[in-house]
Amino acid sequence: MRHIVASVGVVLLAALGFALASPAAADDSSDLAARAEAWMTAYNAGDMEGAAALYAEDGCRMPPNAEAVQGRSAILANLQATLATGATHAEIAVTEAGSSGDWGWGRGTYVLTGADGTHIDHGKWMNVSHQVDGEWMIHCDIWNSDMPLAGGETEE
Repeated sequence: MRHIVASVGVVLLAALGFALASPAAADDSSDLAARAEAWMTAYNAGDMEGAAALYAEDGCRMPPNAEAVQGRSAILANLQATLATGATHAEIAVTEAGSSGDWGWGRGTYVLTGADGTHIDHGKWMNVSHQVDGEWMIHCDIWNSDMPLAGGETEE
């Protein structure tokens, strides 16, 4: 279950309805904070199609302990699988964001909980976005847990 939950992406990347926590984000012309808020709102409402629509058609997600997912339909399937694990609520904070030309980036933290408020996971994420036909879209996101692997394994 931990492996599947870690695949949330919260993306998550998603991916990101976040509380803006850094003055650096004020200089972000891509407005990652707005995309993050839209992602979090869609995810928390169970609207995985709405969350997936925030990604570029050729976008990607890089979940921990799993292969990358490429393309909007694969991203949708990944989001649906994550929701099915019981991770029904994502809280995302943007701690840094910036942009240059048609590219934007950001990073932050996330917390995943179940419908009953049970803590499932927490960690950090990064996101790269770009403009597609004048609209900012998530190009790729990656996240990883701050919790130890199941079974107590640790990296040295």
